[in-house]
Amino acid sequence: MQVNPGWGGGDDVNVLHVRAAGPRDTLHYVWSSVGAPGALLVATRSPRSALRLDWQRLLSPAPAGAVWIEPRDSVLHASAVVFTKVFESREAGGAAELSYPPYDLSRFSWGSVNGTLNRTALTAEFRGGPAGEPGGGFANGSLAFRVTAYEADGRDGALPRLLHTANSSKVEFVLAGVAPRGNGSRFALEVATVQEAGAARRLRSARSIDDEYTPTIF
Repeated sequence: MQVNPGWGGGDDVNVLHVRAAGPRDTLHYVWSSVGAPGALLVATRSPRSALRLDWQRLLSPAPAGAVWIEPRDSVLHASAVVFTKVFESREAGGAAELSYPPYDLSRFSWGSVNGTLNRTALTAEFRGGPAGEPGGGFANGSLAFRVTAYEADGRDGALPRLLHTANSSKVEFVLAGVAPRGNGSRFALEVATVQEAGAARRLRSARSIDDEYTPTIF
């Protein structure tokens, strides 16, 4: 795990690079809270491929081209997910539903990932709240994306003990201490995906919970 590779400034920006290298290929996971929080996944055919960042361009109003992998011709696939908004709503009687103004995550202020980085457990956390709003629902709470990487195949130590491989990366969405704006509020996270033109994305459902690892009550 690397935090802000090549950055010589303070802790006001967050880029987390997770690299999984095999004998003939490499997976790069690049997590960031610059703008809306998100993650870039790049698969390469080289075990020595490396992440490069143009920090001046990345922090400018036109950041296109600020992140790349070398050698460039080793890239097999690249895609990204962006966590854009958090919605809050509640039932308003009958089938009606009352929605509150969404939280725009691109306008959040994020704490330093360095303060949460655990190189032994391979975890880090992006934690933040609405910028310029000391009161409101986030007065005593925060929103966080907890990232975990793995060195080997196995299962998580904590319930529900999900199955993972050495290539896996996990993100947990955590709302802690946030005061709801209504009784019985429900929260939803909006996720946008970005991929190369012509690429076809496929979602595959996999089950890895059973009674041997996650006891249940019958």
